[in-house]
Amino acid sequence: MPIQELPLVIQTSYAELVDLLRVQSASDFPAGSTFRKREISGKTYWYVQEPTGPNGRPAERYLGPDTDALAAAIEKGQAAKADADARKAIIRSLKGAGIPEPDPLTAAVIETLADAGVFRLRGVLVGTVAFQTYAGLLGVKLPGASIRTGDVDIAQDYGVAVAIDDSIDGSFLEILKQVDKRFAPVPHISSPTAATTYARPGGYRVDVLTTNRGKDRDAPVRLPSLKTDAVPLRFMDFLLKETVQAAMLSKTGVLVNVPTPERYAVHKIVVATMRHSSGESAAKADKDIAQAATLIEALSAKRHLDDFKSALAEAKKRGAGWRERIKVGMSRLPDDTRESVSPGK
Repeated sequence: MPIQELPLVIQTSYAELVDLLRVQSASDFPAGSTFRKREISGKTYWYVQEPTGPNGRPAERYLGPDTDALAAAIEKGQAAKADADARKAIIRSLKGAGIPEPDPLTAAVIETLADAGVFRLRGVLVGTVAFQTYAGLLGVKLPGASIRTGDVDIAQDYGVAVAIDDSIDGSFLEILKQVDKRFAPVPHISSPTAATTYARPGGYRVDVLTTNRGKDRDAPVRLPSLKTDAVPLRFMDFLLKETVQAAMLSKTGVLVNVPTPERYAVHKIVVATMRHSSGESAAKADKDIAQAATLIEALSAKRHLDDFKSALAEAKKRGAGWRERIKVGMSRLPDDTRESVSPGK
């Protein structure tokens, strides 16, 4: 089925949402904050009521006496609050146009991770939740079968994790427990004291991934900036080499980092060849190829197919093993999709 482009007004609205989220992320206060003055003994003091986690109540806290510097920060915060109302209106129109939205639990998880600084510290959404954002980024409708998911995958380049002299607010597990206290670490098979997966009853998972260093390894590594262990994966360095900011359609929107769509497509072609040929693994391989094909078609429709070809050429230069996996993965694409990126086209 040919890719259907979204109306220009929807594409423009999505771009506006991303811009508003960038402004909000620079604010000193989270979206939804309410400010009030109090007169005490003839002097003026400022207080703020900030939103908390999905299960908490807003708590008021003291900011300080009325000064020029504080007034400027509050003005920025009030502008962000006004922007939040604008974002809600835009998000309603984007959802109405068919841009995917995450389920409530996924939205809460990603919002809470964003508030804790995961994306500020160059954490990257990968997997199907990231794939959902490409509808807005590319201005196209995505087929429903390719966007269903039951978990969240967060990745961070290992070099970035150890180089950044900063970290999230609280441990990774503590942050997830703000969403649901039933989240618990899942001990890694190779190290019972390490956890790269956090799960809650019902099978919902949050997996933390990172780039592989040197020879293939199964043992988890520590990401100090995210205060969690992560599983190193082959080919992850290629996926995370170039990222882009995208908007996730939660209540007022969340600014996240995702791989560029062309790298995501090439990566899916490669990793599909690592799946087993039966059972759940085979179904995941089919989904990998379906997502790759969709992105290739979308990039073609938006006249960005050269971006995919460039990423594919880079991947082929990484060695014979890469070239063989690409050859096998590409053979699984629909004939017309494969033909569109064949040499000479």
